[in-house]
Amino acid sequence: MKEHVDVVIIGGGVIGQSVAYYLSRSGVATTVIEQNRIGRKTTQASAGMLGVHTENDQQGTYYQFCQASRNMYASLSDELFSLSGIDIQLSTNGMLEIATNEEQKQRLQAKQKAFEGLEWLDGGGIRQRTSALTHAVGGLYMQQDGNVEPLAVCEAFKQASLGMGSQVIENCRVANIDRVRDVFHIQFENGGISADHVVVAAGANSGKWFEATGLKNPMIPTKGECFAIKPSDPSIEQTLFFHNLYLVPKRDGRYIIGATSYHYDSSSYTSTGGIFELMNRLFRLFPSLQQEELHSCWTGVRPGTKDGRPIIGEHPDVSNLYFATGHYRNGILLAPATGKLVSDMVLNRYVPASIERLFTPARFRKGRVRYANTRKRTANGGS
Repeated sequence: MKEHVDVVIIGGGVIGQSVAYYLSRSGVATTVIEQNRIGRKTTQASAGMLGVHTENDQQGTYYQFCQASRNMYASLSDELFSLSGIDIQLSTNGMLEIATNEEQKQRLQAKQKAFEGLEWLDGGGIRQRTSALTHAVGGLYMQQDGNVEPLAVCEAFKQASLGMGSQVIENCRVANIDRVRDVFHIQFENGGISADHVVVAAGANSGKWFEATGLKNPMIPTKGECFAIKPSDPSIEQTLFFHNLYLVPKRDGRYIIGATSYHYDSSSYTSTGGIFELMNRLFRLFPSLQQEELHSCWTGVRPGTKDGRPIIGEHPDVSNLYFATGHYRNGILLAPATGKLVSDMVLNRYVPASIERLFTPARFRKGRVRYANTRKRTANGGS
């Protein structure tokens, strides 16, 4: 292990690995530290949707960021395969957001007016594409939105970064970050490493580093449960998004069904009640799927935030300390744009002011600056 690197990234999910990838591509020596195995927490639990329009009802800076990140996947898929040999299984079959009552129909028709390129389908048009669906009053076809395989994306970022000289430390808990002059000293149980920059990308566990550096803890850990079935004759090609349910078809024939949502719940088990609730939602819409094989079920903890926006940027009072967290259920969608954005910030490249304002960690300041000398700040994060 190197004793000193340019950047240490705390957190080895898809966001941390994306940051490592874009920094490594620019020749920056990076080390990713993950307290578990790479990508085996929230990333692995994701369905991998690239739902730009399911996550936005109107135009704006956040929508543009989502759109730009989704668009990066087209070239990134080939690029990562070339560098890592891993197929991220990018689906370009589009998404359908479906209304099952008049209120939802009106909301989706308003959304169609807000964005170009969305096609309205009546109930008959929806059922032509999804014959197993029993009831729909209409929906939006979003041709450019799709999905990827989350763990494959994370692993591809990792392998590509390793090939460019980065390093990864797994099963390692960061206990403390101490800053002396211009150098961060990252301490863990069996040693430590120093760095010129630190990026906190620890998902729902990021809150302790906000508190340790004088900011409010903005994180809302949100448990989500999913299950997968493997139909004998998979016929659904597009990702389907409903008011309280989604179905994501995968290349191997699985349908990913999700997801429950429990705020301030960090438990790691999958509850029978949660899966029962999801199954009831699914079978009301697709009764024929009750006869299909149950493949698996799982849970993950999403990194929600108190204002509903990701936190991406430099600490307002500690130079060269960055956050890349709080993506809630959009970590896969936003991973490419987040990785590039943090890389641009670390390398002092141009970043639009509107993007900086939207995602800045400064919005979680506790009023006045607590420390005059930010060059000797200690961050006792624990775990």
